[in-house]
Amino acid sequence: MALILTLVSFQASALEINEQLNNIRMLAIYPKNVVVLNRGLEDGVTIGTHAKLRSSEGYAARAVCVRAGMITSHWRLYRIVESQLISKDLSYTLIGMNSSEAPRTVEAWQATDHETLVPDFDEKKLLPPEKAPVGEIKPDLPEALDKDEAVLDSKKSAARLIIEKNYDPERLRKDFQVVKGSIYASPWSVQKGGRTDVENVRYGAKIANEGTKYIFGAGIDRTVMRAKESGTDEKVVNEGTEARATFTVKELTPSWDAYSDLTYRQARFGEFSTPKSHYLFAPIGFTRHFGEGVKLKKSFLSYAPTYDKRVHEGKNDQGENVELEESGLRHAFRLYLFFQLTPDFSLSSDTRWRPIQQFSTWSIDMSDNLSTEVLTASWKMTKNLYMDYEFQWLDDAQLRRLSKIPRVVTMNSLNIRYDFNFL
Repeated sequence: MALILTLVSFQASALEINEQLNNIRMLAIYPKNVVVLNRGLEDGVTIGTHAKLRSSEGYAARAVCVRAGMITSHWRLYRIVESQLISKDLSYTLIGMNSSEAPRTVEAWQATDHETLVPDFDEKKLLPPEKAPVGEIKPDLPEALDKDEAVLDSKKSAARLIIEKNYDPERLRKDFQVVKGSIYASPWSVQKGGRTDVENVRYGAKIANEGTKYIFGAGIDRTVMRAKESGTDEKVVNEGTEARATFTVKELTPSWDAYSDLTYRQARFGEFSTPKSHYLFAPIGFTRHFGEGVKLKKSFLSYAPTYDKRVHEGKNDQGENVELEESGLRHAFRLYLFFQLTPDFSLSSDTRWRPIQQFSTWSIDMSDNLSTEVLTASWKMTKNLYMDYEFQWLDDAQLRRLSKIPRVVTMNSLNIRYDFNFL
């Protein structure tokens, strides 16, 4: 009778829809996407409970409870938004949700006897230890103030404290244990701008680690296109290359990430290389993440002072071909939005606005802002294979000012992308 009353009391206090449990930790991670959380029957978690897992770094996963103990529970993750957010190093919020939002495959999982399929977790090791004998009690005051950690920290500069807090060699090593890659090719691509109409292929590759604190990403995008001059129908070959490398330190402070970014661009439109070479280097920038919603899964705004150096080919006033070199400081802003509309379909918008400040006068030219917009719609066809429709828009004032060609270039492309584990 007591057992029945206990079970009824737990059922009455079960996790409600949108109810939140804070300070959730992953105690163990098992095969088949099963994890053990530090909440159980005492917290209203029962078998069949559906919930979302949200970390301080974003929405991580959806899960269903398949086993419940008094102070722990086993959960099967049936939708993982970002695999790098599944970690025993992070803290989560558990948010109750309606079971009707789960896919049909979850019903089959719930009918399975998980008592025999998933490993046990010994809850005894989570219980508080026995009281230590009096002889083992140590004083809570330091033997000398010059050895006290708080006193030593007070003598350090703010910059040094931030560096020490965010430099963790062991975590850096762990963050680079998993590296993922992507390769893609475009069987169809149309570019307009630079006095040419272009139709041909595009291809590229990217790599990035799945870190929770330190993230490095690099990629290269290459186009080689057959083109036709709009006015003369003369056939030419257009080409372009963009390579980028970024290193990010997450949670430099609770609300901000820090990053460094290096970009190389090269393009040729007909007879002109515009730019022949172009380097954008941001030694330090900062990113502010915003909240997530039902469909909006990631959004952030970033800023970085960026050194800009480029070499163009163009014509002087006498009509002669010349090379022109310029440099300046760009104030680079970026707004990124990612929407997960269905489990297999997503939309993203990546907007960059970078007005230039001349070194000679320190005046800011708002019209020369090297603006770009990349809109991407992605369909997941199989586990690792995607189809992406991408629209790119570039407004580069220096194309007209230095090379006397239209400043706006657009590209529409259909990409086939394959994701894989690199390490």
